Amino acid sequence: MARAGFRTVGDLIGRHRQKQAIGEAMKVVAEANKYLSEQAPWKLKDEADKPRMGTILHVVLQVVSDANTLLTPFLPHSAQQVHELLGGTGVHAPMPVIEQVDDLDGGPAYPVLTGDYTVGARWESVPLEAGRPLAAPKPVFRKLDPSIVDEELARLGG
Repeated sequence: MARAGFRTVGDLIGRHRQKQAIGEAMKVVAEANKYLSEQAPWKLKDEADKPRMGTILHVVLQVVSDANTLLTPFLPHSAQQVHELLGGTGVHAPMPVIEQVDDLDGGPAYPVLTGDYTVGARWESVPLEAGRPLAAPKPVFRKLDPSIVDEELARLGG
């Protein structure tokens, strides 16, 4: 499902269907969560179960890496952090830049979101090698206080 997501999400982004693209990427995340819950590697405590535990964790980390790439166009800062937590180095998610451009028809200048996208993540599943050292876990997102959510919803008229 994660590998197929590159085609599905990429097609939706190409057709400017960002909300649907995020939804499809989040389906991959949900499947990874479901797989992890069903496989329950934390229950595999015997020495004979260690290879199975390793396989489960490797599959989950691969899907996390793939989902990270699928969400990179929408969450570049967070995607860079996840890339580093998964032991990646270098630029994974080039940071966007807002530039003012002149209207070619003589209208007023306007901002355009752009950046150097010749570096960073490839739009494909990149296999994680077994035994790759991972960074110490740390939260990528912080839980918002409900009052902040209420303020933002009110500001957006919803």
